[in-house]
Amino acid sequence: MRTQTFSLYIAATAEQVWRALTEPNITRRFYLGCAVESAFMPGERIVYRASIGPVTDALHGEIIHVVPEQLLVHSLFTGTGREQEVHCWLTWEVAEVEPGLTRAALTCDDLDRDADPERDETWSRVVSGLKTVLETGAEMKR
Repeated sequence: MRTQTFSLYIAATAEQVWRALTEPNITRRFYLGCAVESAFMPGERIVYRASIGPVTDALHGEIIHVVPEQLLVHSLFTGTGREQEVHCWLTWEVAEVEPGLTRAALTCDDLDRDADPERDETWSRVVSGLKTVLETGAEMKR
């Protein structure tokens, strides 16, 4: 397993960061153009749906653990139907360190031991996009 953590500070409250991670109209603006869908309860499905392209449920997995405004842990699967396997676990940690300043960290526990600079760059862009959307309102370019 290979673990990568991407973190930064965002001029926003923990509530604003949490809303950005859990509301489809906001995730679409920074999460590779994908809108999140989930009940955000352990054992429930999480899907990131693309608005265009051949595969609309671009990323999907299962919610592992949720503490609203603090922690979101979910798997991401590869494959479809009965052939699904866990590809990685994503952990979002949200902590308001002072009023209006929040640390957001994304940890990716990847089952593939080999480095994948393109995948790492993608996660870095997602986290940077979160900051851009919350601080400027501008949508992250894909």
